[in-house]
Amino acid sequence: MRNWISALALGASLGTVHAANLDQQQAKALAQEAYVFAYATAEHDKVLSAIAAKLPFNRLYSEARLLGPQDTKVVSPNNDTFYSRALLDLRSEPVVLDVPAVQGRYYSFQLVDMRTDNLDYIGTRATGDQAGRYLIAGPDWQGEVPSGFSGVIRSPSRLVFLLGRTEVKGEADQKDAAQVLMGYALQPLSKVSGGATPEPLAPLQLPAYTDTKQGPAQALFSTFNALAPLHQWTAAEQKKLARFAAIGVKPGVAFQAPADLDEAIAQGAEAGREQVRAASSQLSVEQQGWFPSPSNVGKYGDDDLTRGAVAWRYIYANDAAEALYPMALHDTRGQILDGQHAYRLHFPAGQLPPVNAFWSLTLYDGKTQLLAANPVQRYALGDRSPGLQYDADGGLTLILQADAPKAAPQGNWLPTPQGPFNLLLRLYLPKGGALDGSYQLPTITRIES
Repeated sequence: MRNWISALALGASLGTVHAANLDQQQAKALAQEAYVFAYATAEHDKVLSAIAAKLPFNRLYSEARLLGPQDTKVVSPNNDTFYSRALLDLRSEPVVLDVPAVQGRYYSFQLVDMRTDNLDYIGTRATGDQAGRYLIAGPDWQGEVPSGFSGVIRSPSRLVFLLGRTEVKGEADQKDAAQVLMGYALQPLSKVSGGATPEPLAPLQLPAYTDTKQGPAQALFSTFNALAPLHQWTAAEQKKLARFAAIGVKPGVAFQAPADLDEAIAQGAEAGREQVRAASSQLSVEQQGWFPSPSNVGKYGDDDLTRGAVAWRYIYANDAAEALYPMALHDTRGQILDGQHAYRLHFPAGQLPPVNAFWSLTLYDGKTQLLAANPVQRYALGDRSPGLQYDADGGLTLILQADAPKAAPQGNWLPTPQGPFNLLLRLYLPKGGALDGSYQLPTITRIES
């Protein structure tokens, strides 16, 4: 319990910069900076609080179904894998993840800390296709690792989001993929080792999620303050938090803006939100309508703007070595993709996405970043789609439009909503050409009626 109390006390010790030393412009600028710094952690709470409301901590939940438009907790979800999820409360002891041998099928467990940085991976790329046992420990644990473990993962966060993905190779494969899920197991270390069970700590109470994209922007600071004690901040981050304390952004303390600076802080937070929103549409240099994945996704360091922009647009993106996510917002003429028009997306012969696992193209509503409902319940197309017809030269042409095309293969049609939409091209276990940027992304051309 001592470590938990010291973490909560961090907020008080950081309050060394006083609001009296700030004028209105300085307070506004500081609030904008603090918003960008805090955004990803606060947006992370959307999933944390939703899972905690339904599932005990340290309980692995695997769902043998593909996500659809009804799933609204995570922006830009995939429609390619079964998901597994758990919230790991590492305050009192580590947890142990057991995985079976998974051969001939991609799988991964991504571990996300409170800053939305990715920790080490467990899965096809990172640990191979053999069965294994992995210890996951928080910053406060100082014990000895027992024998018999395949690996140890240390986290700077006391609460870790465990996100598993298990490949589904089409409708007929769902039963076999579901069997793989049965082999995953999560247990506390004391149960695995037969050691003494630690004294129970007070249950974690996560703040209710407040929509970061609507309402007063400074409400985000309340969420951040409540979550911040769950992370062990670096020395550089603590220096930032020491400055933010002057405007009420303090770990473990209820957010309260100084009365004489309240309006300036509110304006600064709004400016920060707009900065994050704008950056989410400019995550890299656009290439023929596509924005390649930022090179530092999942390992952001002090690049808080990219961290926040990714959280806004497609939170929980994998490291580049695990998956790439080129995003398209525009056609080749620079016009916003909109379901009022029809489009042709073309992969030339020899230019299908270079991957060691699989690839898919997923379409999202441009306003919500969620899967767009459509009559044929088709949300993605990819190398496992059974009805694709390839061009005579080996290339591939997909049709994007609201209504079924009359002069194109129905299996090559990806339905669009009536309004704006965007695309994510997922490349799981990308090969060198995708990683070094030499792979040419497909063209998206508006079809003139």
